[in-house]
Amino acid sequence: AGVKEDSFNVLDLAEYTKNRPWWRKVFAPSSGSSAEKYNVATQLMIGGVTGWCTGFVFQKVGKLAATAVGGGFFLLQVCMNSG
Repeated sequence: AGVKEDSFNVLDLAEYTKNRPWWRKVFAPSSGSSAEKYNVATQLMIGGVTGWCTGFVFQKVGKLAATAVGGGFFLLQVCMNSG
């Protein structure tokens, strides 16, 4: 048919995946680590905002849990003292 055989590229999948981390085998090659996508200042900003949001959420959840445990203990004491 006139097609030259050397015009095709052969991809050896075993050699291609040998030096790649497992997460890059699972996800697309374009989903590299954030260290490859963002500079240091952006990573610090993202980490700071994420850390602050996580702390805020855990503070609210912690207060709610402490209130529930303390309230349950208080109600148990009231029930035991009233008979």
